[in-house]
Amino acid sequence: MKKRIVSVILAGSMLLSLAACDGSNSGVLESQTETETSEVTEPTETEPSIMGFNMINNGDFSSKTHEWHTYFEGGDGLMTVNDKGELQFDCKMVGIKEWSNQFYYDGFALYKNCKYEMQFDCYSNVERDLGYRIQVNGGDYHAYSEETIHVGPEVQHFDIVFTMEEDTDPAPRLCFNMGKFANNSGFKEHTVCFDNFDLRCIDDTGYVEGDSASGTAAKLINLNQVGYLPNAAKVAVLNGDAITSKASVVDIATGNAVYEGDVSTAVMNASTGRNEARFDFSSVTAPGTYKVVAGEQESFEFKIGADVYDEAFKATLRMFYLQRCGMELTADLAGDFAHPECHKDQATIFGTSEKIDVSGGWHDAGDYGRYVVTGAKSAADLMLAYKLYPKAFDDNCNIPESGNGIPDVLDEVRYELDWLFKMQNSEGGVYHKVTCANFPTFVMPEEETEELIVTPVSTTATADFAAVMALASTIYAEYDMPYSQRLLDAATRATNYLEKHKSIEGAKNPDGIVTGEYPDEKDIDERLWAYAELFKATGDFVYDEEFIKLMQEGGSCANDLGWQGVSAYAGYAYLSSPTKGKFYDAVLASFMSGIADVEATAATDSYNCSLKEFPWGSNMTVANNAMYVLLYDQIAGDSRSGEVASQQLNYILGTNGTGYCFLTGFGSLSPEHPHHRPSQAKKSAVPGMVAGGPNQNIEDPYAQNVLKDTAPALCYADSDQAYSLNEVTIYWNSPVVFLFAYVKSQG
Repeated sequence: MKKRIVSVILAGSMLLSLAACDGSNSGVLESQTETETSEVTEPTETEPSIMGFNMINNGDFSSKTHEWHTYFEGGDGLMTVNDKGELQFDCKMVGIKEWSNQFYYDGFALYKNCKYEMQFDCYSNVERDLGYRIQVNGGDYHAYSEETIHVGPEVQHFDIVFTMEEDTDPAPRLCFNMGKFANNSGFKEHTVCFDNFDLRCIDDTGYVEGDSASGTAAKLINLNQVGYLPNAAKVAVLNGDAITSKASVVDIATGNAVYEGDVSTAVMNASTGRNEARFDFSSVTAPGTYKVVAGEQESFEFKIGADVYDEAFKATLRMFYLQRCGMELTADLAGDFAHPECHKDQATIFGTSEKIDVSGGWHDAGDYGRYVVTGAKSAADLMLAYKLYPKAFDDNCNIPESGNGIPDVLDEVRYELDWLFKMQNSEGGVYHKVTCANFPTFVMPEEETEELIVTPVSTTATADFAAVMALASTIYAEYDMPYSQRLLDAATRATNYLEKHKSIEGAKNPDGIVTGEYPDEKDIDERLWAYAELFKATGDFVYDEEFIKLMQEGGSCANDLGWQGVSAYAGYAYLSSPTKGKFYDAVLASFMSGIADVEATAATDSYNCSLKEFPWGSNMTVANNAMYVLLYDQIAGDSRSGEVASQQLNYILGTNGTGYCFLTGFGSLSPEHPHHRPSQAKKSAVPGMVAGGPNQNIEDPYAQNVLKDTAPALCYADSDQAYSLNEVTIYWNSPVVFLFAYVKSQG
C-alpha cells in the first residue's frame, strides 16, 4: 500500500479539559500546521544523552516481544504483533468513551524546554478517528501533546513535533485512545495496525533535568522528625559526609550544644546500599526543640516533650473521619476537605437488577471504593488499640460525635460497622465490596456519580465480617448492650453461612469490574479468625472445636496482620479469650513463631527497621510488626518488645533511609503529593495519612522509570503518579493508630 505522509507541528503543550481515570483522557486538537517531514539525526558520540535516540524500544516490532499494554473502560479488544511485524489491535467493542479502548507505552522521560518528534505509521480496515496522546500519567492526565487523527485502509505516516513547556516529567505515558469518537458509528469489530514508532528529542536547548529521581531527602542525618518522649530511646542515623567520630545535639532556642557523644562505627546496610552510623542521644530528656549536628551536616529539627505525639496521633485517627462515605463533611470539621454527601444512590448487586442501600463506611484508599476485608482489618486495629490502651483515647477528636461521652475512636469504628451490616445478605453471606465498575477520575467524592455495583459474596469477606462483629460485640457492650447483641447476631449468621459454604468463593473481580480486587486464594486464616473471635465473645466450645479442626487441617496463627493474611488476629483472639481453649499451647507456639525474627531483624538494621524486604505498603508491614510484638507482650505478660515497637514508629516518622516522615502534614519532610483523590483534587495533602513507603518491586510506571537499580529501602518517591509507593489506605493508618496509642500510654 502507498503511504500518505501527515506531518504536524504542535505548538507548546496541548492541555486537556476533560480528565478520566488511569491513563485515559480525551481532548481537542488546538492547532496543526502541515510541514515537510523533518530529517531525523541518528545519535553520535558527541550528542547529549537525551538527544537523537528512539525512546520506544522495538518500535518497528522486529521482535514480537514488546512493552505496550492495554486499558479498557467499557470497551474490549485484543492487541498482538501480527505476521507483518505490526502492532495490531482487534477492536471487539468500541465502548462509549474515547478511552474505552486504549493501548499505551511507559518508560521514557520528557525534559522541560526540549523539542520532540513523534512518528508512526497507522491504518485501519474501517474509516475511523482515534486519539494520539503523550500525557501526564496521573493527576488530571492532561496532555503534553495530542491529536485526533483519521485513519482508513491506506497506510499513513504521522510526524508530530512538540515542545515540552511544562516541568520535566520522568514518567509520562504515550497512549492511543481507540474508543468512541464523534464520527465513529456504524461499525463494531474492526482492526487497526501501527508500525515504526519513533519518539526522540530533536532539540535540547534550554534542557532542564528536574529534581532527583529518587525523591530522597537531602539530609544525611535521619531521625524521628515529630519527636521523642523525654525518657524514650533516641537514635539518629548518619550517612555520607555526616559520618564523623562525634556528633552533638543543639538546642534551637539557644544555639548551644546540650550533648556531645560518640558516633558508632559505620557499617554497610544492604537495604540502603550504603555505609551508615548511629548516634545515640537518649540521655537528652529536657523538653525543647533540637537538631543533631555532625561535622557540617545537620538533621531536621525535632521536639522532645510529653505531648510530642498528641497532634500526630489525633490526625492519624481523624483520617478515618475524612474518609467517611455517604455523609456531608462540614467545613467546621473537615476544613478544606469538606464536601457534600457522596455515593448516596442505591447500588446494584452484580449480575442482577436488584438494588440495595450500602451507604456509609470509609473510602478505602486513594479511590472511593469500600471493601469489607480491608475495612475489617482497619476496624479491628482501632478496637484493639482502644481495648489495650484506653487511656490514650478521648472524646475530643473534632468529629461529629465528639462530646457524646463515648471515646471518638469507637464512634468512628461504629460508622464503619453500620456500613458492614448493610453488606450482609439474608443468608448471612457478606458482599465483597461496593465500587463503580472503574476507578474514578481525580475528583472529590461527590463527583463520582457512575453506577455503584456490589460484587458477589466472598467467604473471605464473610469470615472477616464475622470476626470483627464478634470482636465489636465485646467492645460495645459497655456502651450499648442492644447494639452489642445485634453485632453478635450478625457474626453468628455469617459463621452459619461459612458452615454451608466450605470452599473459598468470591474473592476475585467479576467480569467488567476493574477496581481493587483484594483477591485471596485461601480463606482458612479468615475462618480461624471468625471462630476465635466468636469463641472469645461467647465461650461456646462449639467454636473452639471448629477452630481446632482448621488448625489440624494446616491453619496457622503466626504473624500475619494484613487484609489477606489475618492469622495473628486469630491467634491473639484465641489466646486472650476469657475461656481457655483446648488448643491453647499449640496456638501459643504458632503465634510466637515470628517474634524472634521481627526482633532480630530490627536489632541488626541501622534504623531498627523490622523488614528484610520492602513490599507494596511496606509502612503497613512495619507498623503491623510493631503491633504483632505488642500483642505478644499482652499474652506473655511482659514488655520485652516495647522498644522494638517504638523503633518502628520512629522509622515511619523519619528514622529511615529516605529521610521522609511518612505521615502527611508532619515533620519537616513529608509526602506532599499522595496518590489520593481528595488531596489531588484540592492540590493539598490531607493531613494524618500514612504513605505506602518504599517498594522494591517498583510496581507502577513512574517508579519503574525513576527508581531502576535503586536500593530496596530507598525505592520511594513523593509523586501522585507513584501509586505503588505513595498511595494511602485506611488499613495503613490503622496499625499506626495502634502504635501511637501504645507509645502515648508509655508517656
